[in-house]
Amino acid sequence: MENVEDDSLSAGAYYSQDFEWEALRDEVERMPGFLDHHGHSIVDTHESSSSSLKVCGSAASSRIVEEGLDAIVECRDEAPSTSTSWETFHTRHSRNLFFKERRYLTKEFPDLCKADKPLFLLEIGCGTGSSVVPVIRANKQAVVHACDCSAAALKKASEVVNTARDPGSTSIFYPFLCDISISKLPNFLCCSACRRKNRQSEDTGLELLANDRTESHEQFDATMGTPESKNLSGHDFVSCCIGGLDIVTMIFTLSAIPVEKMAHVLAECLEVLKPGGLLLFRDYGLYDMTMLRFAPRQRISSCMYQREDGTLSYFFSLEAVRTLFTQAGLVERELEYCCVQLMNRRKQVPMKRVWVHAKFQKPE
Repeated sequence: MENVEDDSLSAGAYYSQDFEWEALRDEVERMPGFLDHHGHSIVDTHESSSSSLKVCGSAASSRIVEEGLDAIVECRDEAPSTSTSWETFHTRHSRNLFFKERRYLTKEFPDLCKADKPLFLLEIGCGTGSSVVPVIRANKQAVVHACDCSAAALKKASEVVNTARDPGSTSIFYPFLCDISISKLPNFLCCSACRRKNRQSEDTGLELLANDRTESHEQFDATMGTPESKNLSGHDFVSCCIGGLDIVTMIFTLSAIPVEKMAHVLAECLEVLKPGGLLLFRDYGLYDMTMLRFAPRQRISSCMYQREDGTLSYFFSLEAVRTLFTQAGLVERELEYCCVQLMNRRKQVPMKRVWVHAKFQKPE
């Protein structure tokens, strides 16, 4: 479920603070007609028994709206999956590589490059592999599992990653089909017994010994997933499962998921992370240029828009991300807006992009 409007930056030119987000907010809210068209989108308000969390400091941004953060963190109504729309999208673009390689990721998230031991990573919504390739190039010991709701995307991702892998690299890539918005992550990542042990470790604060077998593990199910994932059972690091992930990445994925399913997605990520593991996040931020391009009729809820092809795009505030992730049980380590000004060379028009950068950690 890789999103379609990310302008990738080269690794050598990575930068993230061309302008102040607050200045952009003020500029956007002064635009004629903006409040009429997008007014219900400019605030996420989460009411609790003790406090009211407000996204923006301006008068317009402090308006309470019908839908906001409550819709994300509390709504549990059924929402339709967008997997069919993504399969259609990736099938249509199967001949060409639609997404650029996100070479900036290893600079933005140095944890992806630590190579003192094998790194076990899961990419949620890997699309055609644009976020996987820079990882396996930078970390020769990376074991990357990657899921997507589109079989066409996974097929292309396998081709792209195999072509990009350096000779002699010991990195491993295991793609598997999974619509994370409606499904649980498979047990070969972290079996039920290991998940219960991780929860026990969190509850007691005690480190569990690796050779503790007081609770029997489930047998690894080698029939799950794609042929690539079946090969897991042939590796030394597999017993009942791989024991959880060091890192989970979500790069322009959560914004493409219905708001009603975001809490479920984060809960699944928490389940398969090892204690102390990291969730690395990058996605669209409030007032990003692409948000302003949507017509009013395309707005389907607070900060959520639907493209003509049926795919979704949510625009996050820092407060929305903080509330979502911390309520899932993760601890905030980094959270900021990345504000980048690009230039449309053909039209000579500046383009102000806003993305949210975040790093959260599972408690040890």
